[in-house]
Amino acid sequence: MEYWNEGDRVYAYWDEDDYFYPATILNISEEDIYIRFDTGEEEWTQEEYLEEYAVSADEEVECKSARDDQYYDVTVRSADGDRLEVEFDDGTTEWTTLNRIRFYIEA
Repeated sequence: MEYWNEGDRVYAYWDEDDYFYPATILNISEEDIYIRFDTGEEEWTQEEYLEEYAVSADEEVECKSARDDQYYDVTVRSADGDRLEVEFDDGTTEWTTLNRIRFYIEA
């Protein structure tokens, strides 16, 4: 386990809906990693179920909108550290943060 460290922010796989959500690594024990999702749930997972806590311009993800707290498909227009500008399908844009993003990875 060389890539991740305790305290790292990550996107972690949530098996109840197959999305990756923001989480923090709390403990690493050999191959097992204990995480806390931003929603408060905690669980043991493994490295293959974690992704880097970052997104890139032109990436398509889902964002929890500030308008109604619902997730919508968006395209990342720009990324500056934790802050992102995203564009919704209707062409409107919104500034948001990484902790309001989730994504799905096709198997």
